[in-house]
Amino acid sequence: MHLFIVHQFPDYDNFVSITVNLKKKTNSNFAIMNIFPVHDLKYYGFDTLLKKHKIQFIDVLKLNKRSILINFLLSFLIMFPKAIIEKLNRVWYYFYHKYTIFYKKHLVTLIKSRKIKSINIDSSLPERYKQIISSACKEANIKFNCYRIGIELRQDIAIKTEDYNLFDHTIIQDQNLIIDESEINKKKFIRIANPRYSLNWIDEVENSYRYKFKEYNPDITKRKLRVLLVTRNEVSNKSWQMIHSELKKIKNIDLKIKIKPRGQFRPLHIQENIVNEYNTSELVNWADVVVSHSTSILIEAIIKDKKILFLNFLFALEGKKEVKYIFENQYIVEYIESTENLIKRIQNLKSIEHDISDYEKYQKSKKIFLQENLESNFFDKKNLLKEDLINIYSG
Repeated sequence: MHLFIVHQFPDYDNFVSITVNLKKKTNSNFAIMNIFPVHDLKYYGFDTLLKKHKIQFIDVLKLNKRSILINFLLSFLIMFPKAIIEKLNRVWYYFYHKYTIFYKKHLVTLIKSRKIKSINIDSSLPERYKQIISSACKEANIKFNCYRIGIELRQDIAIKTEDYNLFDHTIIQDQNLIIDESEINKKKFIRIANPRYSLNWIDEVENSYRYKFKEYNPDITKRKLRVLLVTRNEVSNKSWQMIHSELKKIKNIDLKIKIKPRGQFRPLHIQENIVNEYNTSELVNWADVVVSHSTSILIEAIIKDKKILFLNFLFALEGKKEVKYIFENQYIVEYIESTENLIKRIQNLKSIEHDISDYEKYQKSKKIFLQENLESNFFDKKNLLKEDLINIYSG
C-alpha cells in the first residue's frame, strides 16, 4: 500500500486524481489519510469516486489513545451551535498549526500493520509533520515522496532543491518551474503533467457534478450573464469584499462568489461556501465569466473556454510588488486595471453573445498555452503518467 497524507482541500483535490490514475496503471493499493480531521472530507464529494477505484481511507483519529480522545472532543465541539463554533477560530487555528495528532512511533506501527511502502505528501504540509514522517520512513525503510501541487502562474520561478532534501522523490506538476538540472536532481525530481487538469480527469469527475460542463449553453440572449468571482489568499478579504460589492451593483447579472478553501480552519459543515454551494469546478462549468487573480483554477477556466477577467490591479491596490504571469500578453486572459474597468467590461459582455470557443485567435492561443504549461501532448486524452513515476508505485 502507498499512503497519501492530506491536510487541506487543494492537496486532497490533487491527490484524488493522482491516486486514481496510479491505481489504473499499477497493481498497488492506495490510501488517503487526513491529518486535519476538523475538516470532514466527505463534504467535498469524492467518496463515490474513491470507492469506485478502491482507494482506502485511514482514520488518523484511531492511531493512538490520544487521538481517540481528540476524536471525542471534536465530535462534541462540532455539535455546538454555529455561532459558537465560529467564535472558536483560535481553537481551529491551534489544532492546525500547533497540535500534533501522532508521533513517529504511531506512524511506524501504522506502516508495519498496513504494509505501507511509501508515504506521500504535498510540499505545504506543516513542517512538524514532515519531520515526523521523515523519521518514521527512515526507521521503517520506506520511501518518502513530496508533490509540489498546482500550476505556478508566475514567470521565472526557480525552486530551491535543498528545500526538498527530506524526500526520496519530489514530483513537480508544472512545466515552467526552474530546477537545477544536475545528475542527482534528475533522479530525485520528476516532472509530470498535472492529472488534475487533464482532459481524462475532467471527463472522469464530470458525472459527479450538478453543474455539468457538457450542459453549459453559451447563449446569453435568454438569461442573465453568469459571473463567478474566485478569491485568492494573497489578496486581503477587504479587497475581495470591495470587488464583490462593486459587482453586486451591476443589474441583471447572476453573481456567485467562491472563497478559496486553503487557510479556512473551521469545520466544513458550518462553512456555507463548502456545504451549501457547488465546488469550484462546478461553478466554472456554470459561469460565463470568471473574475479572479493568480489562482490555478484559471487553468480549468481556460480549458473550458471561459472568459477570464484577471484583476491585475489588486497587488498595486494593496501596495504589493508587481508580478509577471505565464499568460501575460496572451489572448486567453484579459487584464483588468481598475474596478471601473471591471464594471465596464462586464456591462459590455452583457450585451453580446461571447462564445469565445468560436474565436480562432482564442483557440490558437489556448492550444499553445496549454501545451507549453501543462504538457506538449495535453490534447491527447490517452496521455499517461510518466513511467518513472509509475515505477515508484509498481510492485
